[in-house]
Formats: sequence, C-alpha cells, structure tokens
Amino acid sequence: MSALARSSAPALQALATLPAVWRADELARNVGTTRATGHAALDAALPGGGWPVGALVEVLQAQAGQGEWRLLLPALVASPGGPLVLVNPPCRPFVPGLAAQGLDAARLLVLQGPALAVDPAGGVWACEQALRCGGVCAVLAWLPRVRPEQLRRLQMAAQNFQQSLFVMRPQAAQHEASPAVLRLQVETAGDTDALAVRILKRRGPPLAEALQLPARPGRLQALLAASRQQAERRRLAADAAMPAPASVPLSPPAVPVRAAPQGPFIPQASAVLAALASTRVPAGPAHPGALRALDRLVAPAAP
Repeated sequence: MSALARSSAPALQALATLPAVWRADELARNVGTTRATGHAALDAALPGGGWPVGALVEVLQAQAGQGEWRLLLPALVASPGGPLVLVNPPCRPFVPGLAAQGLDAARLLVLQGPALAVDPAGGVWACEQALRCGGVCAVLAWLPRVRPEQLRRLQMAAQNFQQSLFVMRPQAAQHEASPAVLRLQVETAGDTDALAVRILKRRGPPLAEALQLPARPGRLQALLAASRQQAERRRLAADAAMPAPASVPLSPPAVPVRAAPQGPFIPQASAVLAALASTRVPAGPAHPGALRALDRLVAPAAP
C-alpha cells in the first residue's frame, strides 16, 4: 500500500460512516420515505423496508394483469385515503374483488382511451399531470412502449413531487437501461399460484434468488379456509344422514345351467330386471368416496 493510500484510509473510513454514504455491499439506509409493501419477505429485501416514495418503481412481467395487483394491493389498501390513478390499464379493475380485500373503489381514477393505448407520449404526459396533483396517493401506469428518456422524465416528476409511481412494463424490457430506483420481475411460481419476485435493481447488493410471496393475502386465505371448513361440515352431515348402502355379494349366486326355452324371454333375466325396477336409490347429495348410484342398484338374482 502506498503512502498516499495509508494516509487517506482513516478519512475514507470516517466518510463511510456518514448516513448519506451508501456502500454497494449493503442495503442503502438513507433512502427517504418508504411505505411497507405488505409482504414481510419483500420488505426485508428492500432499502428502507418498503416501496420508495418519490421514486419510480418498475414492475416487469410476461403478461400485463397477472401479478401487479397481488403485489401492490396490500400497500395500496394501507396507504392514505387519496386517489389512486390508473393510467392505461390493460383491463378495467374488478371492483368487487378489490373491495373484498379492503380497497375503496371510490379511490380509483382510471385514465384510459385509444390515444393512451397507442401513444407512449400521451401516457407519459398523463402520468406527469397525475403526479402534480397533491392529493394523489399513487400512480399506476402500464407503459409497454415507453422509452428510457421518457422514464427519466417520470423519475424526475416522482422525485420532485414526492409521489409513488409504479410503471408496468413487459419482461423483455429488463435488458434496457432504466433510471428506476427499483426494478422487479414478477412471475407465477411454478405450478402454484404464488408469486416469484426477482429484484433486478435496488440500492444494495444483487439478490441471487427470487422471493416467494404467498399466492393470496392473509384476509383472503382466512376466508377460503373458513369456506373449506363449512363445506367439510356439510359433507359430514350429509354422510350421517345417508342410509347405509345395500351389501353387495362378492360373487353372484350360482344359477343352474338349463337349455334356453323357446319362449320370447329368459325367466332368470326377467327376475333380475324386476328386482332392479323395484329398488329405490336413497336420496342425498353425492360425495367423494361414496358408492355410485348404479352400485346401489345391485340385487341378487332370483333363484
């Protein structure tokens, strides 16, 4: 080590301890205001423990409309009660589903139209105007063809007006330059309905493995669990009320072999059909593991 390096080492160490200095091998500490994402595993991996306020966040996925609502909804529900502006969404939000998870539909302001769908500049302009409004809580924009210089304008607008901005883009955009402070790739985790979230860019060291987020929020999981328990109780009650099925012999009784009569029917077969016609199937809902209706129609042949 040179004399210059030895003399400057204490100064560099002192500089590294300042709150405003960020070391690339650790998560940034002085990141400004953040809001909890509602996902504990994701909060632990983000600088400041949540979504940055006053910054651009990019959400990349193979197809728009698959995972962004499940990713962002917990934070949107917990956010202050200002308007949530949706710019150029691929489809109208399902209001009853959002309301069931606690989001007031009256907060949603949808900016949608043919011009926004084909003109990236129009979508960027709409985002800038929404970010200028002081009462807006967050802006969600779907901009599949936005250019890097337009993203820089949005990043500056979010920073200047200290607003939350989420931009949804196609997965192929991950190889393009972006001024976003945080970039995430969202996809379905294998055969399950859970979300696999890869952090492509953050103020901190790279994250090698994807984060596995629950498929459904806690409130919805509790509702589904209660529904399954209620269905199980109904099934058990139906089992208790259903009569036991008729016993089925392991092998039919032996019928002596006789020469076929010359009449128009066989007496043994007619006796079996008569027994089947007089047998009634007990009423009651079918359930897994129960005998089928035809199984309960079995009757021994008349001697």
